Formats: sequence, C-alpha cells, structure tokens
Amino acid sequence: MGKLLEFSVMRENLSQQKLLEILTSEIEMLQQTTKNIKEVAPEIARQLHNLKTTQLKYDINTEKLEQLLEDHKRELKKSVVIPRRFLVLVGVIIIWLVIQIIWM
Repeated sequence: MGKLLEFSVMRENLSQQKLLEILTSEIEMLQQTTKNIKEVAPEIARQLHNLKTTQLKYDINTEKLEQLLEDHKRELKKSVVIPRRFLVLVGVIIIWLVIQIIWM
C-alpha cells in the first residue's frame, strides 16, 4: 500500500510540474504578445489618425446619367403629344355637332 501511495504522490507531483510548465509557457507567450502589441500600437494609432484626417477626393462622371435622363424626357414628350389625326377627328365631330345644333 505504501508503494501505491508513493506512486500516487509522484504522479501528482508530475501532473503539477507539467501544469506549471504549461502555465509558465502560456505566461511567456502572453508577455511576448503584449510586448508585440505595445510595439505596434503607435503605428496603428498613427495610421488611424491619418485615415481620420485625410480628405477624400472624388470625381463622379454623370454624363451617362444625364444622357439617360434626356432620353427619358424626349420619350415622355413623344408619348404625351396628342396625335394630329385625333385632333382632326375631334374637330370634325365638334363642327358636325355645331351644325346639327344650328339646323335644329
């Protein structure tokens, strides 16, 4: 029973030692990452400042849009215009009705 207890204690010590090694390794990685972030942070801040203060320049070509608008205006004017034949027909009917009224 003594050997089993001794083995159990040794195993526990090895597990604790392994856990300690892993924790130490993770802490070292975290310290290195923190160091890297601190080194890069000023450059990131500078670039963000540049992005915030840089004025955007833009040039929009609206020629095609204006041409399309003009085409639509022309089409609309064509569709709204009353055909001459219709006006002539309405005129003839009005004259015929006026003549009918006069004769009655």
